[in-house]
Amino acid sequence: DEVTLPTIEGQITILPHHIPLYSKLVEGELEYKKQGKTTVMAVLGGIVEVGVSGVRVLSDYAIRADSIQTAHALEAKKRAEEAIKNKQSDADFAIADRELQKSILELKVAEKIKRRV
Repeated sequence: DEVTLPTIEGQITILPHHIPLYSKLVEGELEYKKQGKTTVMAVLGGIVEVGVSGVRVLSDYAIRADSIQTAHALEAKKRAEEAIKNKQSDADFAIADRELQKSILELKVAEKIKRRV
């Protein structure tokens, strides 16, 4: 019924009968409402396509907010920070940096959802 997501142009909301659209997604919170139920997800990049058949989201990484385990995300953040300090190669740094981005995103979305409740 409604999708709100973070694009390179800013946060947008898509309602039924929206004009066709194709945009790049950035890190942030995606929220969709279907039959009165709201679902929140953390997304880390990707693309969105709006067409006559609906909305398609392809994300590099996505997790439902209710699936985020804060303790796990904190531990992942700590491991990624340590890996960045001790990087052996550029590839190691890139992997650790991506993991750090994911864990920080998860923690931000989990905290935001906690404040809503």
